[in-house]
Amino acid sequence: MREWFHNNTRNFSGSRAGAVLKIKGKPKMLQDWQAYQALTYEEKWKSHVDKEWEAYKTEWEVEHPDEKRPPKNRFQIMVEFMKDKYKNETDEMKARCEEYRQARKASPAESASEAERNLQWQL
Repeated sequence: MREWFHNNTRNFSGSRAGAVLKIKGKPKMLQDWQAYQALTYEEKWKSHVDKEWEAYKTEWEVEHPDEKRPPKNRFQIMVEFMKDKYKNETDEMKARCEEYRQARKASPAESASEAERNLQWQL
């Protein structure tokens, strides 16, 4: 604790004072199922995932009445569901997902207003 307090409360001087590194990494390529989720989840699969999550949760609660939480959360159920649906999708949709992945990697998703807001925090 003493070392943390000493290292985090002292004033910086010299070349490090007020320095902000502006490192912009390359945008990561989405996985194929993530692109599929981005294109179809809200209008097509959200209600199905909600139903599957509720069914999983109630089934688990019946089998394990003494435990508080199931081992999987809703996000894990959604990921499994989307991966399964993507595997069974048509080649046309898979090509559309690949185009989406490439387009997203080529242009960062950060908007100008976000960039301006982040710049204000850095100053």
